[in-house]
Amino acid sequence: MLRLYTFLLYLALPWVLLRAGWRGFSRPGSRRHWQERLGYISKPAGNVPVTWLHAVSVGEVRAAAPLIEALLQSDPQTPLLITTTTPTGREMAKRLFGERVSYAYLPWDLPFAVRRFLAHVRPVKAIVMETELWPNLFRALKRRNIPLYLVNARLSDHSLRGYRRVPSLVRETLACVTGVAAQSETDAERFVQIGMAAQKVIQAGNLKYEIDLPADYEQRLACLRQRFNGREPVWVAASTHAGEESMALVAHEQLLERYPESVLLLVPRHPVRAAEVAGLCQRAGLAGVLYSGLEGDAQAAGCEPDQALNASQVVVVDVLGELTYLYGLAPVAFTGGSLVAHGGHNPLEALQANCAVITGSHTGNFADIYRQLEMAGAVTRIEGKGALAGELEKVLGDSELRQHQLTAGRQVLDRNRGALARVMALLEADADSTN
Repeated sequence: MLRLYTFLLYLALPWVLLRAGWRGFSRPGSRRHWQERLGYISKPAGNVPVTWLHAVSVGEVRAAAPLIEALLQSDPQTPLLITTTTPTGREMAKRLFGERVSYAYLPWDLPFAVRRFLAHVRPVKAIVMETELWPNLFRALKRRNIPLYLVNARLSDHSLRGYRRVPSLVRETLACVTGVAAQSETDAERFVQIGMAAQKVIQAGNLKYEIDLPADYEQRLACLRQRFNGREPVWVAASTHAGEESMALVAHEQLLERYPESVLLLVPRHPVRAAEVAGLCQRAGLAGVLYSGLEGDAQAAGCEPDQALNASQVVVVDVLGELTYLYGLAPVAFTGGSLVAHGGHNPLEALQANCAVITGSHTGNFADIYRQLEMAGAVTRIEGKGALAGELEKVLGDSELRQHQLTAGRQVLDRNRGALARVMALLEADADSTN
């Protein structure tokens, strides 16, 4: 089965290269460092073995942040390499960690690319966030006796069904894994069902509960409030996908009838879509502005009220790393990917910033988190695109409801902390056993 899998990858390689080149025309960031996809990466500083952590994209990088900080503190002598699959994930990692770590793209799962990558990196430990199973890569790590961990691991119903279609390949791949730190009991059981040895799986909890507000949060938030000159109400449509922006704009048009000074902070999941979203604002007849230009002006203007902001009904955010601060401006946010079938996005950052959460029905990527929040009465779930405006007005107009949701949300957050300590204990215990 592994030979067939590898043959199909080689067969697809010309198409993958053509697709990557085509995407580079519309997304220049995709062209940079393209050779890393084939295993050609610069050796880490000092040419010494590293701890290697892989996080696919923005969400996984954010979830890995507490673990990365803990690794840097616990073993400052061993360099840390972060690989991602997407340009936005790489950009987010750089914003969070700067020059403290090295960066690269994960090579495609081709034997020659994997060999070249591992020969350059020489990892002493490999940590893969969530659920990324790469048969050739995992097999190469096993052959080199490099410990491999799946951390914050989860298995959705969809993934479980997919892996069951190729049971022998999945079992062979999981046999290369040293340990799995699953998000929930259900996830742990599913890993055992597809072939992971039960003694290698622990229920560690979800690292997303460990994310704290940035150190500069209050300072940045105070500056943003001055720039908005006290405008209210502000609401956020966060991490939206195609189709959801138009729903948010319709809801905002209705909100403007009741709150003429209200402003929508519209944050597409992929910043490259910002120009497209700004076009939607224009066609809807709403005054909009791009956030990146305002951010540049702010460096020169300081924290004074911004005329462009105060003349806009919609602010389209086309930069990464600002969402946490923007949540702090708003009493309520809609979390995207949930009114279209993308599985939803993380609601916890909004709750930490005292921002109540409205979500749609598609939340499978965060099923356990939303289940707990709903049981506690900490989120508002809507069914159908037409319900957003009504629920938005309801939550904005009811301060007691918002406070109840925020209090309940903080209790859920506090109750679920501890995953980081359990993950670090797993990594350190296995490290001790190999010494």
